[in-house]
Amino acid sequence: MTLFITESEVTNILSHKKAIELLDEGMKAVGSGKAFNMPRKRIPVGYGGGAMNIMAASWPEKGIAGHKSYVVSKGKATFVVLLYSTEGNGLLAVIEANMLGQIRTGAASGLASKYMANNKSKTLSIIGTGFQAQSQLLSIASIFDLDAVNVYSRSENKRNLFVSNLSKQVDVEIKPHENLENAIEGSDIICLITNSAKPVLPDEFIMNGMHINAAGGNNWLRSEISPESMEKFHLITCDSIEQAKYESKELMEATEKGIISWNNVKELGSLIYENKKRESENHITLYESLGIAIQDLSVAKYIYDQISSVK
Repeated sequence: MTLFITESEVTNILSHKKAIELLDEGMKAVGSGKAFNMPRKRIPVGYGGGAMNIMAASWPEKGIAGHKSYVVSKGKATFVVLLYSTEGNGLLAVIEANMLGQIRTGAASGLASKYMANNKSKTLSIIGTGFQAQSQLLSIASIFDLDAVNVYSRSENKRNLFVSNLSKQVDVEIKPHENLENAIEGSDIICLITNSAKPVLPDEFIMNGMHINAAGGNNWLRSEISPESMEKFHLITCDSIEQAKYESKELMEATEKGIISWNNVKELGSLIYENKKRESENHITLYESLGIAIQDLSVAKYIYDQISSVK
């Protein structure tokens, strides 16, 4: 029997900390060659803009394959994951995936921070206060013993609302800032989660010891840091180099200008499989978050298992 799993069921089952654990296993499987990922494909849906997006993966060891698909049109998107059995059991589940995607995106930054940030990181900065920013904070707060969270966006109302809502969910002081420089001063981990077409983090603000999750730019039209800043990083990772070559504007421009080469970029799954972490507390590290299907399948399989076990 194929299950239809709703947004509310996903929210009730999937915690941010659990999602990080699931992605850790899934990305390690890709890094070891035990799981397979197809980068996102985009198909135009009309002359007014918009696209049909599809991304797929398989994990034979878990007996699953599947894809996430969604149409972006007129500024709106609805996400769905189809989870299949690779052992002759057909379509296992259709899963509403707006919340799944939000939690998974934050979990990816949490996972990258686990391996790339200083393990004693105490201060987190969130740049951007939209839908996806919430899970960035909740995920990282679930695995680091934070002393402070600083938040910046251009809208005072959105900043204050974000702080008000998230302060009820985490046991750490969250401060809104009118000034970007103040928001990132002394930060150990920075999450950039904007839809900006131009860099939002000036090169001179990138300091020794920082880890940066650039999580808003999974489109060649978006950019959160400059290509010139790439030479400051001691370690750069992304989800998929193949996908980054047509989705990550920052990496595309940096390689085209000869600032770095693709050989300077490591896939997060390989880093996890090799169990490598930063070599020095003073190093500066960057994770370019694009979002890949194995991340969605990792959490989708867990959600399916929890629901199917009681039905």
